[in-house]
Amino acid sequence: MFQFNGKEIRLGHKTYVMGILNVTPDSFSDGGRYVGVDAAAKHAASLVTAGADFLDLGAESTRPGHHPVSVDEEWQRLGPVLQAVRKDHPHIVISVDTQKAPIAYRAIEGGADVINDVGGSCGDPQMLSTVGTGQTGYIMMYNRQPLARVDMSLMVEHFQRRIREARQVGIASERILVDPGLGFAYGLEENWRVLKQLERLKGLGAGILVGPSRKRFLGEITGVAAGHRDWATASVASLAVGVGMDVVRVHDVAGVRQALLVADRWWRHE
Repeated sequence: MFQFNGKEIRLGHKTYVMGILNVTPDSFSDGGRYVGVDAAAKHAASLVTAGADFLDLGAESTRPGHHPVSVDEEWQRLGPVLQAVRKDHPHIVISVDTQKAPIAYRAIEGGADVINDVGGSCGDPQMLSTVGTGQTGYIMMYNRQPLARVDMSLMVEHFQRRIREARQVGIASERILVDPGLGFAYGLEENWRVLKQLERLKGLGAGILVGPSRKRFLGEITGVAAGHRDWATASVASLAVGVGMDVVRVHDVAGVRQALLVADRWWRHE
């Protein structure tokens, strides 16, 4: 089970889709398209209609070479959109993508169900305790520096340690999804190595989220620009179902949803 705010979803019988809603001017594939409440709310509605189980709202880009923004600027972008989306879709699971504990705190107060910590609980030392004050879900991403060859044993040990630390501040493992952080400080081949060994994360007692959407390692294979990598994303998502993925974070909800209906039928049913 993945539990948050007194609710829960059952993991293992289907793959859940998290639709990306970037309210940033500089995200790598859709920066500037959904800046402003009206544009963001319209896109949120389209993601819900397409079949998103979660909406992931982000107001600071994490693309390579991004420029960090202040807490105030991030919240000015995020706060009004969170309020509008929560009002329009009271039953959708809303995740907020941030590295900053003050943003997480405001988002929890504003009705977010899940905090997607792209800092991996290692960026802001107050993040775990902030999330621990409520009952939101928590996505713990593996965000390592510097670039080095991936070692799945070290990744597993990292998550085991951080999950223990999360429990100490009141975040049960049932409230956690782990994310191996595809594209973050990985060499291109490292992404494939992680995907092929994803099943090694299944013993952590937490669900598994994967975020391959439109990323550069798919561009290296297909030779197409970021905005045209949705078919490649759907292909990777379908394969990842077979090695333990519970949730996939994507831009193109409709296409990936179709692919996952087939993948779930293949991998999760006799």
